Amino acid sequence: MKKFLKLFLPPLLVMAFVFPVGNKVLASSRTYELFMTVFYWLLPHASRHAGSLGYIIFRKTGHFVTYGLMAFLLYRAFRGEKGPKWKPACLYWAAAVSVGYSFVDELLQTFVPHRHGSPIDSAIDCAGIALALLLTAIWARRKDAGLIPPPGPDSLRRALFLKRPFDVALSSAGLLLASPLWALISLAVWLEDRGPVFYAQERVGRGGRTFRALKFRSMVPDAEKGRGPVQAAENDPRVTRVGRILRATAMDELPQLVNIFKGDMSFVGPRALRPTEIEVGANPQGKSVAEIRGGAERHAVRPGLTGLSQVFLPGETPRRKKFRYDLFYIKNMSFWLDLKLIALSFWITARGRWESREDKV
Repeated sequence: MKKFLKLFLPPLLVMAFVFPVGNKVLASSRTYELFMTVFYWLLPHASRHAGSLGYIIFRKTGHFVTYGLMAFLLYRAFRGEKGPKWKPACLYWAAAVSVGYSFVDELLQTFVPHRHGSPIDSAIDCAGIALALLLTAIWARRKDAGLIPPPGPDSLRRALFLKRPFDVALSSAGLLLASPLWALISLAVWLEDRGPVFYAQERVGRGGRTFRALKFRSMVPDAEKGRGPVQAAENDPRVTRVGRILRATAMDELPQLVNIFKGDMSFVGPRALRPTEIEVGANPQGKSVAEIRGGAERHAVRPGLTGLSQVFLPGETPRRKKFRYDLFYIKNMSFWLDLKLIALSFWITARGRWESREDKV
């Protein structure tokens, strides 16, 4: 089951996004107005026709990229994790499923009021699928032939280059789509004890630089009074009723999309810790996390909303073990590893297992 989720959950999430969420968002009047606002801010003297043409190109590019990504993820899922990278039969299956889904997508749109399928959209979808699978085939054959060298000193730099544009794009979409949730969560937090809705914490980021991380408040007001920044324990009495739900689903960290957009954080990376955070564990006096081996090396990358240690280790795992996971991630980080961890994170959120003391996935 874990292997199935690891391989097939990413393409299934993309397919679920395409219809109806993706099509609805791209075709909405709000998206059009937002695009036109940005377009005329960048090109104030452009004509209305040029703006409309730019919006059409923007929408079609979204179709092209989304279906290309879907086809690539399907190829990886069908190929599995063992054997040669190049498997023609898996490519044919990925192409068939992607093209079939494109036609189903256009067919379903004919049942939506004021919408209709378009042969042009199908052609653009198929073009994205064809290009993605062609590049995949070339890369896989070169990989099997030994023409692509293994990861080297430049791997981290290349991964970071892809990471930031992805973070900006995904956080922008998340801030837009999650706005109704912000209102509901804010109201629930305020109604419970009439306290503040948001809670800002100082965290350590890339290069040891500190920043203010924004969260929905999940504990009682003044929860750290007399204790300082101590990691929350199981059944912590400071956590509110609403806070337990928020922490179990990680919705308390939803405002950190702002930090990701600003560049303080990334979607995937080591967890951002407090500058003076104390790990209690078996030591009643506690131990500063700054004294734990591996802590400084974690600051080579931006901290993440999720990550290898957050997904695969319970919350009360000793920091020294979490730091080993973080350093392993930094050494082996890649764009596709990030996609896997994000997909698993959505699965944990759906099951409400972020606070679980057992395996989360």
